[in-house]
Amino acid sequence: MPAVESVTALILANTGSRYERKEEQGIAHFFEHMVFKGTKSYPSAQALSSAIDTLGADFNAFTSKEYTGYYIKAASRHLPVALTALSEMLLAPLLKDEDIEREKGVIIEEMNMYHDTPMQYVGMLFDRLVFPDAGLGHDILGTKEVIRAMTREQFTHFLNRWYGQENILLVLAGDASALSDTKLEQNITALFAEQASDRATGKQDLTSYLNQVALEPNKLHVENRKTEQAHLILGWSGLARGHKDRHILSVLNTIMGGSMSSRLFSEVREKRGLCYYVRGDVDFYHDIGIVGASAGVDPERVEEALEVILDEFRLLATGEKSATAEELNRAKEHLLGTMTLSLEDSRSVAQFYGMRQLLSEKIETPQEVQAKIQAVSLVDVARLAKELYVAGEQRLALIGPFPDSAVFERFVS
Repeated sequence: MPAVESVTALILANTGSRYERKEEQGIAHFFEHMVFKGTKSYPSAQALSSAIDTLGADFNAFTSKEYTGYYIKAASRHLPVALTALSEMLLAPLLKDEDIEREKGVIIEEMNMYHDTPMQYVGMLFDRLVFPDAGLGHDILGTKEVIRAMTREQFTHFLNRWYGQENILLVLAGDASALSDTKLEQNITALFAEQASDRATGKQDLTSYLNQVALEPNKLHVENRKTEQAHLILGWSGLARGHKDRHILSVLNTIMGGSMSSRLFSEVREKRGLCYYVRGDVDFYHDIGIVGASAGVDPERVEEALEVILDEFRLLATGEKSATAEELNRAKEHLLGTMTLSLEDSRSVAQFYGMRQLLSEKIETPQEVQAKIQAVSLVDVARLAKELYVAGEQRLALIGPFPDSAVFERFVS
């Protein structure tokens, strides 16, 4: 990235909560915490964080259902230190018993935080509703009972199985002069040369985990809770990550709820004042996807909001209110504009290329993605809306002061 004086070093691991056994649910996320607690050269969390803070760097990690990431973004002159720290975090974490015990309390408080944030917790309820108990259905954080019971032996086994070098990917993005250094690749090879002999070799075969071809038959989950705002997610079965219509869906979702000029925002918030937030949602996984909408609405008017939201999906799917050329162009320009802005940041660039390589083993360049978005037609949008937004196939998860869930049955029939 010419004219950029920083570099993001990002490691992506081909693992996530989806691949956990029932007795270890939450370990992918817990392990992500543990690598920050100390390494061979940085023997404590304080020593590691101080070394990175001294660089003025931005560093963090994230765990999802199908991948885990660790990154350090720093001035390019600090790239050697960033790479050393990342390599040690994943090759030589100390995983001390006392750190594991202490961190259990941290993660349980993280669970409490999300539980007390219904805007986020409703997403967990929706996943439990539509997916089986294992795999995609369980919370990334796990359960308190499983977290409290975890041992160092489990973490060591997890490290050796999922963090072999062929199952992780290093991505560098940023300062062109730093990344064109002729010694860079040699230095990286040396840093990552050490590896325990009991680490798994080869990229993990995920085939046995990828058998989710349909949503669960149950369609409704209502959590009765005293809240000032009702939070809902309404969703249908979507597309797998590699589906040929993925970019059409991105445009379709933008028309429905991807911006402040989208149909849902205009109808639910601007015209009726039913909510503060409403948006279209799309999730892609290896073998399945979810598409729909989420909103935070006045509990007294939640039924009205659901009627309006469902009606907007119905009108587009049936062609009674087809997408217009103006909507199509606006959605495309929105997607292209937000992509352009994001790719000015080295961390976003690293994730853009890295996620495609890790999850699809094929890199689409920004130019290729932009061309596919530009190629989407009104016919494409109409066809896909009809295929996805099927009446009676939607699922609904809801949090709010609703002791009688039966009143919402009509919204999923």
